[in-house]
Amino acid sequence: MTTPTFPETLPSGESGPLAPTIAAIVGGDFSRSRLAALSDLDRERATYLRQHWLEIPSTERHALLLALAELSEESVEFNFNRVFRVALEDPDPVIRQLAIVDLWEDTGVDLPSIFVRMLRSDESDDVRAAAADALSAASDAIADGDAHLLDREDLIELFLELVEDPLESPLVRRRALGAVAAFAGDPRIPELIRLALDDDDQTVVAGAIYAMGRTSSARWVPELIEFMQSEDAELRFEAARASGLLGEADVVPELAELVYDPDSEVRSAALDALGSIGGPAAIRVLRQVEQDEDFDDTRLVDEALDAAFAAINPLERQS
Repeated sequence: MTTPTFPETLPSGESGPLAPTIAAIVGGDFSRSRLAALSDLDRERATYLRQHWLEIPSTERHALLLALAELSEESVEFNFNRVFRVALEDPDPVIRQLAIVDLWEDTGVDLPSIFVRMLRSDESDDVRAAAADALSAASDAIADGDAHLLDREDLIELFLELVEDPLESPLVRRRALGAVAAFAGDPRIPELIRLALDDDDQTVVAGAIYAMGRTSSARWVPELIEFMQSEDAELRFEAARASGLLGEADVVPELAELVYDPDSEVRSAALDALGSIGGPAAIRVLRQVEQDEDFDDTRLVDEALDAAFAAINPLERQS
């Protein structure tokens, strides 16, 4: 079979520092060697990529972001954050959303302001929801005293405005609830969560349940136990996930029941929560599940046990 070749210049005919790489991507070449050229871009190459970004068809731009995210997960030697920053300005909302997700672990001080701008004004609700979600990391840092990222009160007011607006997208309200929960010390936040629990839209209710876990406050344990018994799988899932964030051992008996939930995502969330909570009660439940020959999710059980023991002592687990 003949190996395909790709032009060394762009469709526009221009040649430059990344022209062969961009031309190859236009032709559908997403090989590791091609993608590696986009790692650790300096300012000159990042500017060049931005100037020629739209010469790559949208289908290939979408595939490129997926390929870069996969490659960066496989190996820490790659850093494509400057590519993802270019993609934040893409006219395709799906690509902008992917770029936000890909930048979650980027600690650049420029990003929170960019995410705020996108949350305020992007035309896509999905992109705005992703931006609100991404601001959770900045919210955590600001709540812990990092004052140089964004103005604390301005950020809280933005989230409050979004959550309290009944005409706002339920998905945006949901993600904003999760982000603002970092400021649980502000008396407005617990009240906001309680009001959201009574919202007519279940998407917002689910966001309020998740926000309970983000507050790190045991005050929400009774509500979480109640939602773990809900007939709705989405609400049981969020209650299990929030319980893991809280880390309160009081919810272990209810999580032990959810481990056998008919919904696979609920089972997974319950196991993750038990691993996060740790302690003798959670480990005992996980040991019992591990010995259950009829239980299929053995890998998830092993991961939960490893997490539970690591929280106590990394060397403590016995095979």
